[in-house]
Amino acid sequence: MYPTLTLRNDYLFKRLLGSEENKNCLQDFLECVLDVPVGAISELELVDKELSKDVVTDKIGILDVKVRLKDRTTINIEIQNAWSGEFIPRTLFYWAKMYTEHFKAGEPYTNLRTCITINLVSAGFKLNTQVHSVYGILEKGSCQQLTELMEIHFLNLSRAEEKEIQKEPIKKEQKLIQWLQFINTDLREVRNMLAATSPILQMLNEQIDVLSLNPIERKLYESRMKLKSDIATISEVQYKAGAEWGLAEGEARGLAEGKSLGSRQAKLETARLMKQAHCEIPFIEKMTGLTKAEVASL
Repeated sequence: MYPTLTLRNDYLFKRLLGSEENKNCLQDFLECVLDVPVGAISELELVDKELSKDVVTDKIGILDVKVRLKDRTTINIEIQNAWSGEFIPRTLFYWAKMYTEHFKAGEPYTNLRTCITINLVSAGFKLNTQVHSVYGILEKGSCQQLTELMEIHFLNLSRAEEKEIQKEPIKKEQKLIQWLQFINTDLREVRNMLAATSPILQMLNEQIDVLSLNPIERKLYESRMKLKSDIATISEVQYKAGAEWGLAEGEARGLAEGKSLGSRQAKLETARLMKQAHCEIPFIEKMTGLTKAEVASL
C-alpha cells in the first residue's frame, strides 16, 4: 500500500521538479504559468540543485526551485503551505537578492536581466480570489507597465481545488489548474485521475509512488512535514496569546501590542534573511534596529 504524499511538501516538490531528470516536467509547468507556447522554454539550467539533510531539517531553510533560462531570465519557485503577513516583504527581498546577485561592480545596468518569482500558496491567500495573479510595476493612473524585469506570480492552490477536473480537450488555462490540483492534493485517487489527463503528470505520479516506498525519502519527507507543522503551531499559539492579551487589557492596548509584535517579528525575519545573504552585522543592525546580540543569536 502506498503511503499518502503531497507535492505541497517543499522537500518532495524540489526533489522532483528541481531535478535534472525531470527538467521536461518543470518546463511544462513553467510554460503553463508564464503562458508561453509549448517548446518556448528550452535549455533550462537548474541552480542550487543540492538537497542536504541539514537544509531539510533547518527551520529557516527554504527549499525553492531556481532555474535560469537561455536568455538569462532567472525564475524562483517556492511553495508555501499557509499565507502570512510576512510573505510579501520576504518575497520582495528574495526577488531583489536574485536580481542583483550576479551583477558586478562596473557593469552597465542594462546587463540586469528579468527575474521572476512564482509563489504557490496552499491556504489563506489574502490578495484576491484568482487562481493565478501576476504583479509588476505599473503607473498608478494609466496602469502602464514600467518594466518587464520584475514579475511576481501567486498561484492559489485552494482556489484551483474548487475547479472541476476536465478531461479532453484541455485548454491551456485548465492545464495549469490541473497542475495546481495535482500539486495540492494528498489523495492518491485524485492524483491518479489528474495523471490520466497528462503524460507529464503521469510520469510524476509514478515517481511519487516509487519515492513513497523508499524509507530514506519517506523520513526526509516526514521531517520536513513535521517541521512545517511545528512552525505553524507556534505561530497559532502566538496569535491566540496575543488575542487573549488584547481581551484582558482592552482593545486599544491589544492592537498596539499586536502591531509591536508583528513589527518585531518582521525585523527578526528580515535580519535572518540578511544573514543568509551574508550581509555585515553592523549593516543588519542599522537596517532593522536590532541589537548586535539579537542579530548574532539568529
